[in-house]
Amino acid sequence: MGSQADFLVEIGTEELPPKALEKLSIAFANNLEQSLRQAKLAFSNVTRFATPRRLAVSVKGLQLEQSDITIERKGPALKAAFKEDGSATPAAMGFARSCGV
Repeated sequence: MGSQADFLVEIGTEELPPKALEKLSIAFANNLEQSLRQAKLAFSNVTRFATPRRLAVSVKGLQLEQSDITIERKGPALKAAFKEDGSATPAAMGFARSCGV
């Protein structure tokens, strides 16, 4: 795993009802945690904070970069991908285009 840092996100709001603070802070922390996992960013722990005018989440040990991901895609068979002279066929060109090459 690469470099890590602590991350704090804070939202200032108008006065929130005290009864809603717990539920709102849990939802905020859970959504942030889920988003970080979907982005494949590792972290050590998440702590939430709430006051009537602020919701905040602290993320400790947040990975600064995503880990490399290897994706294997199967293309056309060699016989279908290249002509006898070694030039690419439309099938190979289409596969390369679909891979962003």
